[in-house]
Amino acid sequence: MRIKSLLVAATAALALVACSGGDTAGAPKGEPIAKVAAPAGKSWTDTVSKTAAGGYKMGNPEAKLQLIEYGAITCPGCAQFSAQSTEELNGLINTGVVAMEFRPFLVHGVQDIPGFLLASCSGPEAFFPLIEQLYAEQQSWLSKLSTVTPADQQAMQKMTPAEIATLLGTKMGLIDFVKSRGISEDQAKSCLADKTAIDALIAETEKATNDDGVSGTPFFTLNGAKLDLNGWVQVKGKLVEAGAR
Repeated sequence: MRIKSLLVAATAALALVACSGGDTAGAPKGEPIAKVAAPAGKSWTDTVSKTAAGGYKMGNPEAKLQLIEYGAITCPGCAQFSAQSTEELNGLINTGVVAMEFRPFLVHGVQDIPGFLLASCSGPEAFFPLIEQLYAEQQSWLSKLSTVTPADQQAMQKMTPAEIATLLGTKMGLIDFVKSRGISEDQAKSCLADKTAIDALIAETEKATNDDGVSGTPFFTLNGAKLDLNGWVQVKGKLVEAGAR
């Protein structure tokens, strides 16, 4: 996905993007898996790391069940999944049986970039709480895209990706959003101007599209098997079938 195509998508009307077709036939099934205690003084939901694929993994790194979600910060279906799943999924993660990796995917192009840059701004440990809060308030900040004027759109054609991310982050109120959550304005602007991070998000989206067949969000895999599902009830069912019980 080239940056020019991302620019074209920047002010496109948002639509609910369903999970791409996948194959649940290869999803694991089995007997209940024994729980694994977290390190002393910690819970598995406190164990978060950045992955080689550019995602963020929460839970026991050696968990028998490895769930991956490709999600977009502007995706309504992803916000719905977050609201429905967080409490129960965290409970499963804390058993040490399930690990959850979230991989950012720019399904709506450049307008997904500011939220992901700011969610990553305070390091891996803060990523999931910030993502959950961004999803919870998604309608509020996303509606502010309407403040992007035709003049802004024209100016964006000559901006660098970092300048576009900063403009959109400001217009959508995302800088103020993270300021109220412990990230200073200077820190937020520095994260929005991080060309290396922007290039990585674009490259990771291209790779997920070309190599993993991701075309919509939310998109899930369980132990490498694609799940043709996009709701928590169905995903939880697959986890239970696989031994998370």
